[in-house]
Amino acid sequence: MRRAPLLLACLALLAGCGISPTAVTSLGSPPVISTKPIFSQVFLIKKGRLELQRVRVGGRTSEDLMRTLMDLANHPTESGQDSDLYGMRYQDAEAEPVGSQERRLDPAENRSLVLYVTLQGERELSRVALAQIVCTARLRPDISKVQVNVIRTVAPSTTSGRRTCREFHDLAPPGAPS
Repeated sequence: MRRAPLLLACLALLAGCGISPTAVTSLGSPPVISTKPIFSQVFLIKKGRLELQRVRVGGRTSEDLMRTLMDLANHPTESGQDSDLYGMRYQDAEAEPVGSQERRLDPAENRSLVLYVTLQGERELSRVALAQIVCTARLRPDISKVQVNVIRTVAPSTTSGRRTCREFHDLAPPGAPS
């Protein structure tokens, strides 16, 4: 009687699970992560005026766009366009909601964020450089105003106040955001 359970256990081990093995079959190529490049537009300078340029951007955020614009200041383009942001280093870009008081003053304004851009550098930003930053940021549909802060080590830091591209209409091409 004792041998019966032991015999049944041995038979179960020999029988297996009842599933017969199959050969390995290929059902396609292995998964590969492929990312499509992200392109956006920025304002560069040609003959003292702003001109749109399509560029590759590292991501979809306002910060990525500002970082790309600042990188272009140190790397000339092949199209003959330039940047007046030379000597400035990008530090940060942060978007915050526009206050309810400002929205009440302009109820037609459907954009809802102020972009605060912080740069480091010792020189004053020219009007053209400020226009490059503000008008580029305003290309994004969610940005209503832009404030540029420049941090200096030798002179006092400065802020531009909240700006729109409309203030630079004499530099901007037709159809630029307001």
